[in-house]
Amino acid sequence: MDVEGARGRSRIRYAVVALALSAGIAAAPAAGVACADPSAGDSVSGATSQTGSAATHDTGSHNATSEPAATEATDDAPRNEPEPEVSDPDTPDTETETETETETETEAADQPRPQRPSRHADTGQPARPERDKPLFPRWRAAIDQARAEERTQATPPARRLTLVRTEQAAPSATEPAAVATVEVSTVAVTPPQPQPLSPLGKLLQLPGRLVNTVLQVFDITRSSQGPTAPIKIAPPINDLLFAAFREVEKWIGLDRTPPPQPPFPSLTYTGPTTAKTPTVAQFLNASASAYGLGTTPEGLVPFTVNGFQMASANIISGMAARAWVTPDNQVIIAYQGTTGGTNLLFNPFIAVAQILTDLQVIYTQTTPWAFTDALRFAERVQAAAAEQGYAPEDIFVTGHSLGGWEAQYVAQQIGLAGVGFESPGMSSTVPGNGADSMFVNVETYGDPAPFMASDLPGLQPFMPPYVPGGGIKPHYGHIVMIGDPAAMTPLLNAVTLWRTGPLRNFVFFMDFLGNFFQYHLPGIQAYHLGVVPDPGVVPWLGTARGPVNAGWGDLTIPELLLAATDSGTLHRTVVAA
Repeated sequence: MDVEGARGRSRIRYAVVALALSAGIAAAPAAGVACADPSAGDSVSGATSQTGSAATHDTGSHNATSEPAATEATDDAPRNEPEPEVSDPDTPDTETETETETETETEAADQPRPQRPSRHADTGQPARPERDKPLFPRWRAAIDQARAEERTQATPPARRLTLVRTEQAAPSATEPAAVATVEVSTVAVTPPQPQPLSPLGKLLQLPGRLVNTVLQVFDITRSSQGPTAPIKIAPPINDLLFAAFREVEKWIGLDRTPPPQPPFPSLTYTGPTTAKTPTVAQFLNASASAYGLGTTPEGLVPFTVNGFQMASANIISGMAARAWVTPDNQVIIAYQGTTGGTNLLFNPFIAVAQILTDLQVIYTQTTPWAFTDALRFAERVQAAAAEQGYAPEDIFVTGHSLGGWEAQYVAQQIGLAGVGFESPGMSSTVPGNGADSMFVNVETYGDPAPFMASDLPGLQPFMPPYVPGGGIKPHYGHIVMIGDPAAMTPLLNAVTLWRTGPLRNFVFFMDFLGNFFQYHLPGIQAYHLGVVPDPGVVPWLGTARGPVNAGWGDLTIPELLLAATDSGTLHRTVVAA
């Protein structure tokens, strides 16, 4: 009996201990609610913790008067609540979020502590007030929308996003418990200064610079930085040859009054002139530098990526280009013209591909490989420039001759602004064909290259029929004519010999080539635009005579359009509807 009694008493004691342990286990999580963090440690969960904390304080304030007994029962529970954060972690790169949160307590500090939210019976998670559920999703959605809009902006790297969130406790239970606002503002960020060339990048450019220094001694190239030729033999020889050529034209009778030409519609520019672009001189010098091995346009620096200048040269397609940065942090993509100039010393085979490209554009309606190569290079420069903080409107294209053709095509395809020099018309067209664009073709009277088009009269029937502002081979963008219109007289007479016999065809081609070398090279455009060429590649080749548009080299693109309007030399590329 004593043994059985002891066993019974032992069972009772075990039951009491078990009940006590069960009660302790059941009560332990309730005491730990205050220090539980329902979120992870990233920026999203940080915001969740803030809203949850604010919700707990507000709920307690409202429950303090309705359930005092419950409040006293939990008042002894340990409190280890984290302080609410005031801001989310910084977003990468150009986006910055700032968050301010203000909480208004409705109870005095000496009143009983509020009751903790009870647990859901099914999930065991802390119950949140109904008002808190839509608050965080609305705020997060506003941020995501703002960021999505920022990513779709044309200039995401050049802007900074600021988000401000304000939360305030409700004054009573009958009014909305919180107010969440999101303010979005964009602040322009100045693009970074051009990145310098790395030591290896400078070393790779050294051979070309050394060769160019030697070429300057022999007056093949010129630059404001470098040696000057001690004896200039070429200019007098050049002048003598072209003087003799003009005498031959007179002897043949090509100086007579030419046949009348169809009207060449003019254009009046009425747009704004405040848009900031590189100057005409910067475009011309950048396009001329594409012909020079180791040359640098005056005032411009290489556009670099990882310490190397962005450049491209394809021997098979014939496309070659380099990117430069102006003092105003604008990027100019300069495409190389036919033969490559002094670059032939290092890359002679590219000239063959470039000449074939010229023939393809002139005699077919197809788009050559070089044009698509030029477009891909421009897109690569755009992407690299965007990563460095340049806006899309700060990317421009230029080129001379074949380079101007490629610049036209790139402007036509992706809408870049720029200036092309002495480029013919193209086979590809788009609606409007650049009538509202900021791309300008600067063309010289007497040079047959720009007249190899259907929207400039003068070389028909050698070229397709002339259509004012159009045809099957028009220019893209506006046309600004420079030079002396009388310089076209020999060509207008020579083209009448076309298809009238082999000998006369030969005379036409010889006069075509003579006028091409007389008026085509960048030095002639520099003369008529009032620009001191820097660099100059064979600057003495050609005939610099006729009117000079003084000061045009300092004009931006819209200023050039206005100046050409005032002088009557701006012409439309598309006939008005």
